[in-house]
Amino acid sequence: MATDGTGSPPPPRPRAPRGLAPGRVPGIAAIAALCVAVSACGAGDGPGDVAGSPEPLAGNTVEHRTTATSADARPVPTTVTEAAWVWEAPAGRTVRAVHPSATGAVMELDNGVVALDTSTGEETWSFLLPDHHSGHEDTDLSVSPDGSVVAFSPGRTMVLLDAASGQEIARLDHDASGPSQFTVTEAGLIGDHGRFTADADHRARVSMTPWGEGRQGWESTIPACEEGELGEVSQGVLTGDQVVVEFSCPFREPVAVGLDQTDGGELWRLAQGTDYSPDPDVFPVPSPSAEADFGVVGDLLVLQNIAEERGTVVIDTASGRVLGDDIPSTVEHPLLRVLPDGYLTVREGAEGDSGGRALTYELRDFDGSVRHRVVTSTEVARGSLNNFLVLENALLKIRMVDTGEDQDMAVLGWDTDEHPRVPLPVDVDTTGIPSIARADREVGPSTFRAVPGAVVLREFPGGGNPHRVVGLR
Repeated sequence: MATDGTGSPPPPRPRAPRGLAPGRVPGIAAIAALCVAVSACGAGDGPGDVAGSPEPLAGNTVEHRTTATSADARPVPTTVTEAAWVWEAPAGRTVRAVHPSATGAVMELDNGVVALDTSTGEETWSFLLPDHHSGHEDTDLSVSPDGSVVAFSPGRTMVLLDAASGQEIARLDHDASGPSQFTVTEAGLIGDHGRFTADADHRARVSMTPWGEGRQGWESTIPACEEGELGEVSQGVLTGDQVVVEFSCPFREPVAVGLDQTDGGELWRLAQGTDYSPDPDVFPVPSPSAEADFGVVGDLLVLQNIAEERGTVVIDTASGRVLGDDIPSTVEHPLLRVLPDGYLTVREGAEGDSGGRALTYELRDFDGSVRHRVVTSTEVARGSLNNFLVLENALLKIRMVDTGEDQDMAVLGWDTDEHPRVPLPVDVDTTGIPSIARADREVGPSTFRAVPGAVVLREFPGGGNPHRVVGLR
């Protein structure tokens, strides 16, 4: 539920991916027919209206609410001064992730999706499976890069929703059979205008199937391995105008290829071991069995050999060149986050003025030069390596607190001595997580993020169920 930040709720109101799928690629015409086959779920006439007679989805009862009110475009905050609202998921449900949309944010739950008005924390639309519980086929959700399309899938059926209204665009069945790391539920990458799938033999084939009429689909064949070799498409990601596919051939390092989303034309390719080499000596030390995947930060690819959006290899997809493959990350000077125009790092020094050791956070360009910095202390920024968010005018740092202490967040203005704290009405406790990478998964790029209109933070109450989010402005 939404509150005014003081804990007093308003009167109750009715509640309402990242990989490419390998395997068989159906014909373009067949997929297009599925993609544009709009179901009988109609849109409501006003905000919060129940869609008329929503059909079950993959055997699940559907509770669907839509809105006819268009949200105004809002800027992404450059700093924050208060916790403006709190939203609570339906009883017994878990908030898995926060996704930006074109005008606000959508909450990914374990049984569906709820869109929020980021100015108030009120629900604008929702698509939920009220009887879906753990033990059923898992669900998955993806939002297209421009934030206009939401894809939700339980099992082998997907529903496409308009991110602004929640109205159902289409449903499609899919039977992809790839590894579990491919989403949405192994159906493919969800683009602004269509779905991207791939398979491989000694070549890699990538297909784009448009969501509706008026756009041309395509299939692109990428030279990959020698004749007779069986290659593997290991990952795919979308940037603003490209689909990037990573494939590997037997006994050889993986190769990343950038394709134009418009026609599938190859724009660039880079081979690990030849064009870039991940640093094996990084802090924190990765697990010996860990496989680094690419993450997307703006138009950059980050080979995440540390944690989400943390990696020593950065590729600029616009130019198809490696910006660096040796960004330093050491115990003394750890790399905290790769950003669209540089990276964040921290170093610890002598005693600080406010108690504790001095901490210096620095925003650096990829050549290592310092662009902005802020000096604080380990007392103000407890747990210095995690639980942070970089904004244009400030670094937000959640303080780890002891039992009985109130949770708050330091707002560290770049190049200033102004470090106010904002009380937080939700709990964030990652102190029991020994892994820096896992702590980032719980309070990091998918759960603590700036979206149009607000900064949204999902709670992480230690061993409890994360079912609330707070909006900061």
